[in-house]
Amino acid sequence: MELEYNTACNAYDNEDYKTAFTLFHKLAVDGDVSSQVNIANMLLHGLGVKQDEKKAYECYSQAAENGDAQAQYYYGWNCVENSKEQEGIKYLSLASEANYADATHDLAGFYAYGMYGLDIDLTKAIVLYEKSLLLGKEDSRNALMYTKTERDGKFKTMIYFMKNIFRFAKAIKP
Repeated sequence: MELEYNTACNAYDNEDYKTAFTLFHKLAVDGDVSSQVNIANMLLHGLGVKQDEKKAYECYSQAAENGDAQAQYYYGWNCVENSKEQEGIKYLSLASEANYADATHDLAGFYAYGMYGLDIDLTKAIVLYEKSLLLGKEDSRNALMYTKTERDGKFKTMIYFMKNIFRFAKAIKP
């Protein structure tokens, strides 16, 4: 299976999308989660196959159910954007639990601003922003500072950042 996957990746890298799609599809049907995500991406962007957003998100859903954090993130956002906020938040939370930085950052914003049916919870937002920053999501630094300042005031926030400056710097180093 690994050889077939590598062959599919090579075909994709060489822009032979039809071959890549065929190979990834076979692997996806056999339950390979990475191939399910690749099929979803190819369907979403019309690479090697006719673009089909509905089928793409069906594939993301399947991969999300099989535990792929990237698929959980994409499928979660698709749910949120299509008025299925609770289901979307469930999948974004799963992606966050799997340390997918973008999902963690986005969920923090939902709590910080009370979006998509969630109540404002600055403490949860701070925890999630800090986690996403430590996962390397540099955008979370300013959001964390703003949210901490809203909850704790400028002085406590400055002390907090001074205490954590090296920890945060290590996390976002290129």
